Amino acid sequence: MDYFIHAVTPPILSEVETQKQWFATRQILVKMANSSRMVRWAVLAFSNLMLSRHDGAWMASPQNHYDNAAAEVASYDKNDIASGKHSHDRENLLVALFFLSYVDILEARIEAAHTHLKRAYRIFQQGSKGGFVGLEKQLFLWLRLLDARAVSAGGDGLFLSQDDESLLVQPSPSTNLHNDTPTAKDHPEDDIEDVLFQILYQPGILFFQKVQSFMGRISQIDPWHRSRGTVEDETEVMNLGTAISADLRSLYEQRPLLMDHAVAGRLTAPHISAHLAHVITRSFRTYLANYYASKLHLHRVAYKMFPLTKEAAEAVAQIRDLARLVAEGLDVEDALPINMLWPLLMLGSEVQDSEERDWIRLQIIRMGRVAGNARITARVLEEVQARQDNTKTRVDIRSVMHDIYNQSFAIV
Repeated sequence: MDYFIHAVTPPILSEVETQKQWFATRQILVKMANSSRMVRWAVLAFSNLMLSRHDGAWMASPQNHYDNAAAEVASYDKNDIASGKHSHDRENLLVALFFLSYVDILEARIEAAHTHLKRAYRIFQQGSKGGFVGLEKQLFLWLRLLDARAVSAGGDGLFLSQDDESLLVQPSPSTNLHNDTPTAKDHPEDDIEDVLFQILYQPGILFFQKVQSFMGRISQIDPWHRSRGTVEDETEVMNLGTAISADLRSLYEQRPLLMDHAVAGRLTAPHISAHLAHVITRSFRTYLANYYASKLHLHRVAYKMFPLTKEAAEAVAQIRDLARLVAEGLDVEDALPINMLWPLLMLGSEVQDSEERDWIRLQIIRMGRVAGNARITARVLEEVQARQDNTKTRVDIRSVMHDIYNQSFAIV
């Protein structure tokens, strides 16, 4: 628990949450863990996993916090939650489901992750959309990010549906999630830069959240989520692919006004402080790389047998350039943001140059120091490249996962 009390922003959230927002939310979660056994066990399960991955398995707790939390969640069936009314019990359940889903995904327990994400989505469906408090809205945004990872491993992507995007993809709630959270009035000297950061940062986060919707839409037309192989199937998939392509272009036209300047590295003094410039520039480049990864993902799912279109070839070039820009200035041992893992996987599955492949593999392996399953992702990518070189056709990445590891896992 002491580790969690001082924990930095979890890697999956690091590019979509400000440090201050995480600190404020973490303070609330610690208080909830002190009053709710279910939340405490879920937090301990998450903290135990992160601590053991960071410092080694010898740091792992002998207690099975995960099983305790999962059992508590499975048996939890209060009427007030089913009725859709706000309660502290509902908040506690959402917190537990978020941390359990996070652990499930990192530990490749995909079926368990699907179960917990479905439970969270059921709470979202049952609740009055205007009745969710700030913390719950925050948790739904975080759960949506996890769902975008899980859908690539066969999940339903319930939080990623177009119908729910207008309700879920909103600016993050204020850091003042509860009345006892310090406000700008308490520390005015510390908050001016944070306010500026929120104003500049939020449009990029919304863009990234909308990119996650395409992860769901594209995954729904892959061979693991629907029938494929007949003329009728492939015709329908191509038609859906055409619609998705059009919507991707539309999203790009709606990109934040600041994005082009940030990606080009034009955020500099005297317009903005060096710290803000660095963080926003890196994040916007990461968001845009994920946007272009969606274009490659779509081509590999809907148009697998055909050469890259001009648009898809441009996506390859853009991810390559953006990854190099994000890597600039990193120390030798530093890793790219974990949200660059998916773009690198898509890039690595299409490039032919051996030196470029080596660079991509090195970047992915370095991410293992941050969190996630980077090393086994690198192994899968190597096998995908080898099979594609041999057959001269694209190979389904998830099929390779099953062949090597007898399971599929989310890319985190």
